[in-house]
Amino acid sequence: MGQSLHEKEIATQSKADILLREFWLKEVFLRWEWWLLLALTIIPWIIWWKYIDRRRLFEILTYGFLVMTVSSFFDAIGVEFDLWDYKYQLVPLFDIFITYDMSIMPVIYMAIYQKFDKWKSFIIANTIVAAIFAFISEPLLVWLDFYLLLKWKYIYSFPIYIAIAIVLKWVMVCLKKYSLKP
Repeated sequence: MGQSLHEKEIATQSKADILLREFWLKEVFLRWEWWLLLALTIIPWIIWWKYIDRRRLFEILTYGFLVMTVSSFFDAIGVEFDLWDYKYQLVPLFDIFITYDMSIMPVIYMAIYQKFDKWKSFIIANTIVAAIFAFISEPLLVWLDFYLLLKWKYIYSFPIYIAIAIVLKWVMVCLKKYSLKP
């Protein structure tokens, strides 16, 4: 009796995981790309801690954790469906780009959330950041060989970056409104 499809999938995934860890240890860990990822993961949080409005710490962190969650979820979907991939990772455990999903994006989004209370200025600021992410950061990451576009175009990312910011601000407004009700 042969292996079930599920057993074959597990065996194939196991081989892929072994190859990924081997590649990471030989080609990524402690090379300049890895050090850059480490710095870009830690430094934004140090800067953020210096400038965060501590009176609104819980609110701003909640927004940031929502950004991390949604960004990581979308990133995992994109990698899973072979829309894009990442050559260099901080750790070889997740298919998401930890540096971007857990540091750069949430820290920048939290800074905008903290600074721009009004919807209009919030949307304008996030549109500018979305343009920078989609049309400057992503091409730079491709050029550096960190980010590999498989079935994706930069223009697709632009509205998603904006939507994440706006939808999550709306969620925060609703949460704050609901939590203030007696």
